[in-house]
Amino acid sequence: MPLNAVERRLALLHDHWERFTADPSKRLLIWRVAANARRLVDCFFEVQKLDTEYSSRDLFVVFDQPFEHSIQYSRALKEALKGQYDASREELAQQGLSTDWSFDPGALPDSSTGFIGSLLQFGSRYHKSIGHLVAVLNPTDIADIAASQAWLTRCLATAIPERLRLVIVDSDDAPRFDALTPDEHPQIARDEPAIDALTTAQETFAQEPTVGPAGVFRNQLTGLVTLLEKGSANQVTAKAKDAIAFARNQGWRDQEVVVRMIVAGALLKERQCEAAVQSYQSARQTALTVVEGGHPLGQQLVLQTLFGEAGALVASGDWGTAASCYHAAAGIARRIPNPILGIEASRMESFCHARANQHEAALTSSHQAFADARRLRPESRIMTTLPIAAVDLLRLLDADRVRAMEEVKRRVDEGSVAARARAEASATPLETDVNPQRAGEVDAALASDLAAAQQQGEQELSSLVAEAPEDFRDEFAMIRETLNADWPRAFLSAIPVVPAALDATAEAAVNQS
Repeated sequence: MPLNAVERRLALLHDHWERFTADPSKRLLIWRVAANARRLVDCFFEVQKLDTEYSSRDLFVVFDQPFEHSIQYSRALKEALKGQYDASREELAQQGLSTDWSFDPGALPDSSTGFIGSLLQFGSRYHKSIGHLVAVLNPTDIADIAASQAWLTRCLATAIPERLRLVIVDSDDAPRFDALTPDEHPQIARDEPAIDALTTAQETFAQEPTVGPAGVFRNQLTGLVTLLEKGSANQVTAKAKDAIAFARNQGWRDQEVVVRMIVAGALLKERQCEAAVQSYQSARQTALTVVEGGHPLGQQLVLQTLFGEAGALVASGDWGTAASCYHAAAGIARRIPNPILGIEASRMESFCHARANQHEAALTSSHQAFADARRLRPESRIMTTLPIAAVDLLRLLDADRVRAMEEVKRRVDEGSVAARARAEASATPLETDVNPQRAGEVDAALASDLAAAQQQGEQELSSLVAEAPEDFRDEFAMIRETLNADWPRAFLSAIPVVPAALDATAEAAVNQS
């Protein structure tokens, strides 16, 4: 039976993997793929547990622990290895394998050497049952990219045997490991498998029997989405004509809205702002007919067209018209009701008024965002864009004071970076030190330094607020009450600071993200 589209990608990854393991000089593979292909790569690692045409005899162990600093990361990886082994004892027994491996994570150093040592212990116990033992290092977050790269470099310096391999998956839209190259480290292999989820989905649908109008339109829509990412606006516009005609012929006006918004997105992607605005307006006219027809999601479609049009207007610098669009979106969001989008619409309305030097209108919109937020549970408010709206509100009242607060945050961040650098410098000599006290001392010193930087920042922020005019203090108190957050700590830890060098359009994009 021929392989389907997903299976063909898995087979492709298998071929790439085999080429890597066939080179005895390599130990670390850095797979760089499209961001939308990460799930396919994760699927490849998962199916290696099965007996398929695209699986190997290699054993893949996936580690997703975050990297805060090298000691913490090494310790977390060792503990994760033990945890995964303990959770797999029943599965091992079913496969006729022994389940008596005994491992004490604390017996090895909290370092890259200690982690590699733990893998070697595990691999030596089961080497007759597997091909290569593979550690897939996929941290959910990396606090210090340079430190994580240095940690990997130290791993490679531990004389890793040929049957132990390491893998990192990097995204082409936000690569984190470009500094690790085969020229600098011959044990590294870099590879860019040609896979992406959109093409895979398109092939999957094309391979399936097209049943009825829904199947035809599904293929049209999938092709449009693929072109949106890879093609030009002209290509998207041309292909959309058939999809719009087909949807209209079927009476699917809601789907026609979707297609028109895809076209608008393609135009906006190429900075054809005026044409994008017109396309969003056309989509909204269609969406209004959907509302008149009683469609339950009609108002949601209208809301999306307003957000799209407003974004295109922001990109073109038409702040006044953008503010009007966001105002209309906020009204619809309140009627639906959708407090989260209501907050965002009012926040961006305030932002646009501020850019147009409409101070009072900006304040009114900002206060509306907080009014919308009170319709949410207190614990949910911090998860919206309300914290960004809070900083924007304070900036409206006293821009100089907020700049001073942002400078405090920058100093705290710089202090944290310096503290982590000191910790890494102290950790490196402990690569082979099995005394947990020394690693604990580095841990404790880092925690103390980070806490000191945070405390100093909070004290400086508190002073800035205490010295502010009454209206600033009142608004600050309202923000703290509404967010139910520990301000100013939340300001230091969660609020993004927009660099002064960003132009208006870029700043708007940052605030919208």
